[in-house]
Amino acid sequence: MHAPTPLRPASPPPKVVPPPPTHAPTPLVRRRRPLPGGPLGVGLALGLAVLAGTGVWYQQRRTAQRDVTPFTAVARSGSLPGIVTATGELDAVKRVNVSPRRQGLLQKLYVDEGDTVRAGQPLALMDAGDLMDRQQELMANLRSAQAELARSASELARNEPLYRQGAISLDELNRYRTDYQVKRMGVAAARQRVEQRAVEGEELIVRAPFDGVISQRYADPGSFVTPTTTASATAGATSSSIVELAQGLEVLAKVPESDLGRLRVGLPASVRFDAFPDRRFAARIRQIAPRAVKTNNVTSFEVKLALLDPSPDLRIGMNADVDFQTGRLQADTLVPTVAVVTEKGRPGVLLVGKDRQPTFQPVELGLSSGRDTQILSGVKAGTPVFIDLPPWAKKRERS
Repeated sequence: MHAPTPLRPASPPPKVVPPPPTHAPTPLVRRRRPLPGGPLGVGLALGLAVLAGTGVWYQQRRTAQRDVTPFTAVARSGSLPGIVTATGELDAVKRVNVSPRRQGLLQKLYVDEGDTVRAGQPLALMDAGDLMDRQQELMANLRSAQAELARSASELARNEPLYRQGAISLDELNRYRTDYQVKRMGVAAARQRVEQRAVEGEELIVRAPFDGVISQRYADPGSFVTPTTTASATAGATSSSIVELAQGLEVLAKVPESDLGRLRVGLPASVRFDAFPDRRFAARIRQIAPRAVKTNNVTSFEVKLALLDPSPDLRIGMNADVDFQTGRLQADTLVPTVAVVTEKGRPGVLLVGKDRQPTFQPVELGLSSGRDTQILSGVKAGTPVFIDLPPWAKKRERS
């Protein structure tokens, strides 16, 4: 037997060499570095992006839900009632302090505060003092002068026939005539003094100079009073007078110089007194003072108003607020008065700003009727203005 011939190992397949490329090589792509933390970092980034988008959406949605209608009013064109306001007080049309013609003690007082009196009515009686004694003395002097006149007249009548008979001279007759004339003038003088004392006695009765109401009482029986020539508003006049007599009622208003040009005599007005805040009294301008009054560098004019239907409840000295009605005033821009605010000393209004927040807008104010205010510049008609702060408004500083 022949031994087996050993097998030869198979030769490796020939190595295939790829052909050279016929186009440009593909560029290498740089791989990004993974985020720190791996998958956790990727989730955090995605979460932040979602939160940011959600915040913007929520802010836009919340702004869209802010309805400013209940908190705003629209500026408009219109007219204002032409009203000039002023303050004043109630006073009497005619007022005088009643005092005696001669100083002395007050013996009797016939009236009291609030009494209505007529012209010539006795108000008080002064103490006569020694007037009666002086009147009796003057009456005695008058009777004595009359007796002397009668004696002189008898002597003249007895001597005139003697002169005609030639028993006495002309000089002696003239002496009797002169004595008669002197005695007659003495009687006339004595009678005049008696009449003067009678007038003085009549003047002891203090009478009302005109119809009116006793508005104030200054003296009581036993007080020493004197004639007064000073104004009734001064302390010297009241301290020596007996009573104050007033007639009629009128309102004295102090009107600023800037408003005087809008007033005229006869213009209607409405008056409100602090004692009767719910009542209005019709009045009319009766007089405008020709001269200004300056108080603390403020120039004003006194305007007198006659009340058309005065109430018996009114009292002299009551404080009054007067509204003079000057007609209608056209205004290009009107806003509710409650919309006017002040910021850093400047007047303005609050407009609807970014994110519907109130934004201060300075304005120039015109006239006001109390409810509406005229805007001269700064805001046009049709612009919404805040009349109340919404709940989302940021805190503001007002002054």
